[in-house]
Amino acid sequence: MELRQPTHGLAANEALFEQALEQPVDVEFTLPDYCPDIARVLKCRVTPWVSSRSVEGSTLSIEGRASIALIYADTEGNLCSYAYESPFARTVDLGGVPEGGCSVHVQAKPAYMNCRPVTPRKLDIHGALTLKCRVVIRRLSDILTDLDSPDMQLLRGSAPATTPMAAAEKYMIVEEELELEEDKSSIRSLLRADARALSSECKIISNKAVVKGELLVEVLYCPEEGGRPEKLETSIPLSQIVDIEGVNESCDCEAALEVASLEVKPRTGVTGEARSVSLSAKVCVTVQAFCNADLPVIFDAYSTRFETTVEKKEIAFEKLICSVNESFLCKKTLEFSEGELSGVADVWCDSQVTSVRSEEQGLLIDGTVLICILGYGADGSPAYFERPVDFSYRHNMEEAPTCMRCEPQVEAVAAACTLSAGGKAEARVELHITAAVFNVTKVPLVTGVEVREDAPKQRDEDLALLIYFAEAGERIWDIARRYNTSADEISMVNELDCEALPDKRMLLIPCV
Repeated sequence: MELRQPTHGLAANEALFEQALEQPVDVEFTLPDYCPDIARVLKCRVTPWVSSRSVEGSTLSIEGRASIALIYADTEGNLCSYAYESPFARTVDLGGVPEGGCSVHVQAKPAYMNCRPVTPRKLDIHGALTLKCRVVIRRLSDILTDLDSPDMQLLRGSAPATTPMAAAEKYMIVEEELELEEDKSSIRSLLRADARALSSECKIISNKAVVKGELLVEVLYCPEEGGRPEKLETSIPLSQIVDIEGVNESCDCEAALEVASLEVKPRTGVTGEARSVSLSAKVCVTVQAFCNADLPVIFDAYSTRFETTVEKKEIAFEKLICSVNESFLCKKTLEFSEGELSGVADVWCDSQVTSVRSEEQGLLIDGTVLICILGYGADGSPAYFERPVDFSYRHNMEEAPTCMRCEPQVEAVAAACTLSAGGKAEARVELHITAAVFNVTKVPLVTGVEVREDAPKQRDEDLALLIYFAEAGERIWDIARRYNTSADEISMVNELDCEALPDKRMLLIPCV
């Protein structure tokens, strides 16, 4: 029997490629003439920047650079620094050409780094970066929504879902000149420059997303008049419009901002003093749009007259149940030996997530923060210390997910360290946490039905009613299917308003 079988296309994101790649960093460089000799390396810090990622055919291409910041003490005990840029490129065979468009996510983190002075002016750097890559495609699955036949019985229902509508990204250039305060000494040299981009708002306006956020900038420099390093901190507001076809005001969106490159240089004025720095940053704005809707679906089907073959497919429905965009303060007491740390010049942090889980109605994120302290030893000479500390963050949710998908991003946006008695230091780290929490439900749904008219079901035309003694917990639908009748008819004859029987009872089964 040929049936009209209307279908509905259900979109879902599917990971075509997901892998962590190791990208080696092996360089050797010599300090320029204007840099003093190296007496002691304090810290060799590597910051990876991903400038582009794209898919052409079946090849994933990634380009970026590893920014190597060397902080060292010269022969006179002064703090000095030098920055070296090492570009990298990586291609990966995806094993097939993605159907339609795809979105590419690449997160770069330092894996390990070894720095060895070959001479007082030459260094050998050996290490690696971790490139966490994910290529996502938007795949459509056709599910059955109705059947045009009076003999067909359909177990209808609805599936709450968050349907991915589209994804888009756009790069924006931020250029600013940052002035020192009047009471600050002019800049002799830069020791460290960091920038982190945070999103604060994302709104959909007919085929466009308006994203707002801020760029947090920290610059540590050595003052011209000598003495301990000073810090320049500022927040630059960001706003960007990203085109996304096919979305409207009823859609929700999630935005992420990522610094793709950063260049900070001191600027010398007409007086010959450097009282400002020029900043140039490239920020990648990524937007994902979703539509929350209850989709009509069919869980099961059969014919009361003919044998029926039902095709089913397990569909994973994702529902966005919670969005997190907030700050969390982590406080820890750090232990040092007596006199080991006599002063603090600078503090920065690198963070990583170790586990994500849900308990009752709480989202729990555990991780580690590496607290990096540039300070001074007991004799006043420059010193560097690292202390890893654990953190645990909880966010209450209105509903508890049965099966959760969540990929949080945790950024250390500010840090401070205060010395106390007994060789201790009180560290305070502000972590900014963004996360989208999805509840994942896998449901087998009907995708097609074949009614075999050449195989009629056996029926006793003389029977109008059957008596059936049902057990507690039996579904009306299962009983109706067993006796080739209608679940609605059984419920009406027996005055039932439930899907499953609460107790044992006798039922009258009408023969349709």
